Order: sequence, then C-alpha cells, then structure tokens
Amino acid sequence: MVELAFIVINFVLTGLWFPHRVALPKKAPPMPRSMSQSMPALVEVDQPAAVDIRHIFRVLWAGKWAVALTTFLAVLMAGYYGFTIAHPQHAAVTIIETRTTQTLAMPDQTSAPLPPGTQMQILLATPILEQVIARLDLQDDPAFNRYLTPVPPLSPRGLRTTLRNLLQGRSEPVPDAAAIASKLVQNLRAAIRVENPRDSDLLRVTVTTGDPDRAMAIANTLAAVYLADQVARKQDATAASMALLGARSDDLRRHQTAIEAAITDLVARAGLHDPTRPDRLDHDLQDTTARLASAQAALARASDTANTQRLTAQIAALQASRADLAAALQALTAASHARDRMQRDLDTAIAQQAGYQQDLRALTLGAAQITPDSRVLNAATEARYIGPQKLLMVQIAAMVGGLGGLMLVALRHSLRRGFTDAAALQDATGLPVLAQLPLLPSRRPARLLAALDVSTASAATEGYRHLRTTLMLHGTKPPQVILSTSAIPGEGKTTQAIGLAHALALLGKRVLLVDADLRRGAFRHYFALAGTDGLAAVILGHISLGAATEPSPIPGVDLLAGGAQHAAGGETLFAPTLADVVTQARAAYDVVIIDAPPVVPVADAVVLARQCDAVILAVRWDKTPASVVLAAAQKLAAAGVPATGVTLTQIDIRKQAQRGGVGFAHYGRGYFHA
Repeated sequence: MVELAFIVINFVLTGLWFPHRVALPKKAPPMPRSMSQSMPALVEVDQPAAVDIRHIFRVLWAGKWAVALTTFLAVLMAGYYGFTIAHPQHAAVTIIETRTTQTLAMPDQTSAPLPPGTQMQILLATPILEQVIARLDLQDDPAFNRYLTPVPPLSPRGLRTTLRNLLQGRSEPVPDAAAIASKLVQNLRAAIRVENPRDSDLLRVTVTTGDPDRAMAIANTLAAVYLADQVARKQDATAASMALLGARSDDLRRHQTAIEAAITDLVARAGLHDPTRPDRLDHDLQDTTARLASAQAALARASDTANTQRLTAQIAALQASRADLAAALQALTAASHARDRMQRDLDTAIAQQAGYQQDLRALTLGAAQITPDSRVLNAATEARYIGPQKLLMVQIAAMVGGLGGLMLVALRHSLRRGFTDAAALQDATGLPVLAQLPLLPSRRPARLLAALDVSTASAATEGYRHLRTTLMLHGTKPPQVILSTSAIPGEGKTTQAIGLAHALALLGKRVLLVDADLRRGAFRHYFALAGTDGLAAVILGHISLGAATEPSPIPGVDLLAGGAQHAAGGETLFAPTLADVVTQARAAYDVVIIDAPPVVPVADAVVLARQCDAVILAVRWDKTPASVVLAAAQKLAAAGVPATGVTLTQIDIRKQAQRGGVGFAHYGRGYFHA
C-alpha cells in the first residue's frame, strides 16, 4: 500500500510539473499594412517551466470534488461489502507436537522419521479430509457444500457460470456424488492452513470458517483423525510385520521338515544307524592289508609253480577285498559328513524359528500398546474473529479512493489540450493576448445584449472594454476594419464581435457589425433581422450598402447580415467588389467589425482578412486544442495576413483561479460583480 501511494504521488507530480512543449516557426511573415506593428517572433518553447508548488496545489484543489467523489464511492463500496456482503470469518487454532517414535517392524527394517513438510501434506491429504467430512457431516453444511444453495441467475457466480456454459456450448451438468465429494474436499482444504514454526517440531493448524463452533470442531477433529491415522498406519505396519514373520516361520518349518527327512533317508541308505560299522570296516581293511602284505612276501620266497599260482590267486582276491573295504569306508565317511552338514542346517533353522517366534510374541505384545507419533499440544477452545476488518477496509478504501482521485485529476490535467491562461497561450502562439473574455452569465444568444448592459458592471463587460482599449492603443493608428474569427466553430467569435461593437459604441463610435458567414449565418440567433438581403447581395451588386444595413438594438451599431445562405459563399467573397464594399463601409462608419467563419474548416476568413486592419483570433478557454490554434495561426500567416492577436474566450473565472491562471476578473471584485 505504501509503494502504491508513492507511485501515485510520483505520477501526480510528474503530470502536474512538466508542461507540453509546442514547436512553432521561429518567425512569421510581416503584416503588409502600414498600421500593423511588427509582430513578436514565434519562438520554440522547449524549456520546461519551473516547479510551482502553488500551481500544483491549485490544480489539485480544482479537482477536489473528483477526489472527494472517488473517495466517497470507494468508502461506500468498501462499507457495503464489509457490512452487507462479506460474511464474518472466525479462526480456530490447534497445535500438534510431532514426536517420532519407533514403529514396530521387522528386526532388519528401520522406521525413518517423517519431516514436518511430509506431515503437513498428510494432514491435508484427501483420505484425512474425507474422514473429517464424514465425522462432522460437512456434506450437509452449505458453507462447504455449495450445491445445497441455489445460485441466483443474476449473481456474479450465476452470470459467470452462464457465460462459461455459453462459451463451451453446453448446459450446466448435474453434479454426481464423486463431484460433490471432490468439491467438499477442495472447499475444506481451502479453509485449512497448516504451518510449521521455524526450528520446532510443531504443526499449527488454523481453520477459518464463518461459524466459530464449526471452526473449532474442524480443527480438533482434524487433529484427532490425524492421530488416529498414525495409529492405524502403525497397526497396519505391525500386522504386515507379523504376517511376514509368520510366513517366514512357516517357510522355515517346512525347510526343517525337509532336512529331517533327508537325514533319515541318508542314515537309512548309508547305514549310519550302526555306530560301530566304521570301526569294523577300518579293522577289516587293516587286516586285509596285512594279509596282502604277508601273501606278497610268501610269493617272493616261493619256488615251485603250484605254490606261486596259489599265492598269486590269493593276492588278487585280497587286493579286490581291500579295494571294496576302502570304497565302503570312504562312502560311509562321506555320508557321515553330509549328515553333519544337514544337521548343522537343521540346527540353524531351528534357531531362526525360535527367533521368529520370539519376534512374533514381541509384536503381539506391542500391538496392544501402539500410540501415535504426535500429540495435541493445544486443542482449539475458541475461535477468534479475523474479518472482515471493516474499519481497516474503509480506511484503505478511503486511501485508495483518494489516490485514485488524485490520479484522475493529474491525468485530466496532463491530457488537457486547451489553454487555461494567457501566458501559456502567448508562449505557444507567439501572439499577444489582446483580452480575456469571461463566460457570460447567460448562454442564450437572445440574452446577450442584456448581459452586456452598461448599467451592470461585470467581469464580462469589463473584458470587452479591455479588448476595445487594447485595439485602440495598438499601433500608431487604431484599426478601423476588424476581423473576428476563430480556429473552429463554437469558440465565441460572434459573441466577441457583438461585445466589441457594444464597447466601441459606448465611446460614441458609429459601428457596422457585418455577418460574413455566408454559409451558415450567425446573426439570426442574436438579432431579429428584418430583411433577407445582406453582404452577399451587396457584393454581387443587387443592393446598395446603405439599403442592406439595418439598425440593431445596440445604440450606434448597424447590422449587415450575410443574406441568403449558400455553399458558394467562399466564391462570392473572392469577387473584386468586396474591396469596394469595405471601402464604402470605411467611409460610412468609424469602425467596421466583420464576424468571419472559422479559419481551419473554410478559407473565407483568410479572404476577408486581406481587407481588414486587424485580425482577432478567438480561442476558447480550456477547450480548443493547441494544435488547432497553431494550425489556424499558421494558415493566416501563410496567406500573408497573420493574426494581430488572440483572445481567450468563455473563461470560467472560478475554475481559472483554482487552476492558477492569472486573470483580472479574479482580482476585480471591488470594481464589478465577478
């Protein structure tokens, strides 16, 4: 919020400090008339004005009602939302201490502690939340099951749903049980916030709902379900361990039975049931070996053939017997070793079986004493009110509304294309500001003369006197033929011409007021004209100047209307007789004031300006864009008839003073009615 305020203030000050720069030709062509004074050079204004704090505050003060309106609307909307739309919110807090205890498991398995982040995810897991929903019947609570509350078609939610369905080209589907359950879990999860304070084993569970009792119930139920889930997970792990141990014990029992059967079969086949057999075989083998040695010695001493043959046969029989005895003894020894190995395997299986049985007894005993890893350190006993913070909301809304109003004022000021004071107009155009003409009390043309009544001293009448004085003192000789024009329609050029004629008539001057707008005509809105012929008929020679003029309600002022309006007015003004008409008017009147069409849309004013001694360009206060004013001034200068000066017309005196403009009307309260 503080950063936003600084951004807005920077935007406001930037928009109010730096003026727009307008580039113009450095020099304008000189006026051809001897009465014309040398015009001030049109300069290029490219230096930003100095910072004027008073000007900034005046501009902001001028937009005080906009700031007040935006602030009021922001406060009104915030108050309406906070006191009418927004529902009260209450928060209940349960603190859980996470303790890591050893889960009963297999001897060769370990239970790693769960980090706090994992436990936070478990707390918000769908199975846990589904149990909370089931225990508290949240499916019947409209705060969580929004399908229970019909959605008004014109509510924001209803409009959003309708628009989405139209864009997707489908109708609103009827939610099934799965969709409702999923939405319930989603809404419940959105109402729960789990935090792990730094450097601690605590979980801070905050539940926010509109009902304080419901918030406490959800917080405590969630903690209870979480602890019960830990117990259930331990019980499942213990049951799985016991099942695994039982399966391993059964496998060992079957293995033990197989080993015992193999030992019994080996003993029966190898004759290992007689413990004296190995000794007997060894004795027989030694005896046979001794007899074989004796027979071999006798064979060496025998000399007769019969005895040699007998000993040879005896030796062969003894050798075969000794080989059989050695093979039998070797087979018996191998079988004995195999039986010993089987016996060792059997002993190992028996020991493992005993260990498994001991583990099973320990698991069975521990299953009855399972406790959760965590405990509730602080249960929720109350739910505190957390929002909406109505006073804070209104204060923030007032600040935002005020800053928004300041931004609007600054934006409007920076986007303003018109001129609000004479100095800016003169700097931009390089032309002298002949007068500042306040807005008349009445905007109706028929009441213009009453507003200019000499008996009423006002800022408006004094503005036209100021214009009269400036023109009379301009140059060595006062201008006799004066052209009143503007850049575009609606800038007050006709009112300016009538007001100037009125002011000159007060000096006893005989004034001819000419309506030179042959295309549209303007005098018929201000005067009750008697004839239909006018300037066009005089130029074309259809009627004389004296016959075409008629008196006006202003003493000393005669009127020359434009006559019948037609689109070819510009061609009529190009007639050579125009100069003769102006010459006749010069001879018959002290001052001739010509009300010409605007310069930018048509070229009539440029044609008329060549017959005039002074050209007054009316610029509407705070309205006419600077680019349009410059285009009109350049158009006149390019034709060799640059404007003598400009006037700032239709000035709102009060607003001009608020925006820092300098005008005599603001300081003339002691001399006339402002």
